[in-house]
This record gives sequence, C-alpha cells and structure tokens, in this order.
Amino acid sequence: MMSTVNQPVKGKASFCREIEEKSHQPISSCYHCMKCAGGCPINFVMEHNNYEILRMIQLGEKDKVFASNTPWLCVGCKTCAVRCPNGIDTSKVMDTIKMETIAEDKIPASHYNIKLFYELFLDSMKGFPIIGGEGRGYELGLMGLYKMCTGTYLADMDLGKEMTKRGKMPFLPHNALKKRKGEIKKIFQRAKEKKAR
Repeated sequence: MMSTVNQPVKGKASFCREIEEKSHQPISSCYHCMKCAGGCPINFVMEHNNYEILRMIQLGEKDKVFASNTPWLCVGCKTCAVRCPNGIDTSKVMDTIKMETIAEDKIPASHYNIKLFYELFLDSMKGFPIIGGEGRGYELGLMGLYKMCTGTYLADMDLGKEMTKRGKMPFLPHNALKKRKGEIKKIFQRAKEKKAR
C-alpha cells in the first residue's frame, strides 16, 4: 500500500499546488529521504533544511515558509537536484518562494539585508552602473554598494582584504564579450513579460 506521508494536507493543498505550478517542480512527490539536505553546502546556516521547506509546503504552512531564511540563502548550486531521486530541483522552489514572498510583501525585517543583497546582485547582472557589467558581476562594486546601503562600512574588512589578495574581488569590473551584449537584458525582459501575463 502506498504511503500518503508525502501528500499535501487536505484543505491546505492550494499553497502546495501554487508553488508546484510556479516552480514546475513535483513537490508532493518528496518523501523526505534527506538526500538534498545531505549534499547542500550551506545547510548549516539555514533555519530549515531543503526537505523541511518542502514538507512545510506540503502541509500548507505558508507563513512558516515565508518567514524562513532558507530560500534567501540558497545559492542555486543544483546539488539538491542532482541528488533527488524524484527529480525535484529545490533551488527552483526556493526561487519561487522568494518571488512570492516579495510579491506578497511578507519578508521579515530580519531578512531585509539578505533581500537587499539578492536585489543588488540581480541589478549587477542587468548591468547596473557601479556594480556590474552586463551578465558579469563586479564583486567589489557590489560589496561597496551593499555596505553603503546597510551602513556596515568596516565589517568584514579582513575578509575583503584576503579575497582581494587572492583575486576573488578584483578592483576592475569584468567586461562581457561584445557579441553577447544585450543578451542578458533580453533574458530579464522575457522574464518580466512572462511575469506580466
């Protein structure tokens, strides 16, 4: 007899269906084998592991999901997708949760800086002045703007020096290839049009 432990709770299934439809991931097929969390490189800083977020979605615990820092800390490395026996790409679920949290203006004050960094990073990909060349991040510009926005000018200075010394935070921005110019803007434009539908 097939177990129903992974099925969405009756009456609260609409949240699960909504996230499944928007992320295009079969969340209800998760049976919590924990392989995603076992391979996640940053689960030690997450309030909830990947599979716990999936279970909360199955249970319809929308407020708990939106209040968790887990979606904001996911780096999209796809380790979870590779390890999942049911082919669930948890990083796509996390992206969907972020978008829904922003759309419903449900971001907890404690996550404001995480959201700010996320938005600044996206702006850097778009080719926003100061913090990036189109399609390429400019780490030093991104961090400088983040520090200005948060007022944490001197925090992590030792780490910043070490990263610069190792070439992880170059002084000059990267230049995208000329023939690729405009492609990233088109991607963002398509995403905006799709969202508007």
